[in-house]
Amino acid sequence: MSPESKKLSGDDGYLSPHQPHCLGCGDRNPASMGLRLRVDGERVSGDVTFDKRQEGAPGFAHGGAIATVLDDALGTLLFLVKKPAVTGRLEIDYRRPALLERRFDVEAWVGRIEGRKLYLVGELREGEAVVAHALGLFIEVKPEHFKRGAEELGLDWAAESSEFKLPW
Repeated sequence: MSPESKKLSGDDGYLSPHQPHCLGCGDRNPASMGLRLRVDGERVSGDVTFDKRQEGAPGFAHGGAIATVLDDALGTLLFLVKKPAVTGRLEIDYRRPALLERRFDVEAWVGRIEGRKLYLVGELREGEAVVAHALGLFIEVKPEHFKRGAEELGLDWAAESSEFKLPW
């Protein structure tokens, strides 16, 4: 792990949530998926366990929950490449069902970067079996893009006590 990656990680090696109320990784959101990721070379990897809050068909994780986890994993790569960006397109190939209360591994990596376009790839796996494969197109934006959302909520983006600590 590079010194810069260590700055992003907590004492346990996992990355802090990029935003405490995030649906995918937020530690202050009771509806969070509980995704925890760490830097793994030029990738991010981690795990998630879906529960009744993410249920679609009885006993199975909802496809939207799977998409949320993969979108969040792809978005976490932005910390490594130091580019603020937003999801422009997300394609998910669902290859097998994801049962509730099972641990799934999540991994994401950069496919390529072309100007403002970031082509990102991710997988949700159970053991060696790929459950879902994601291809994401992220578009680089100015950091102020994220400031606008905070301001809409009446939050002071620049305050030292702010919960939002984006690294770019």
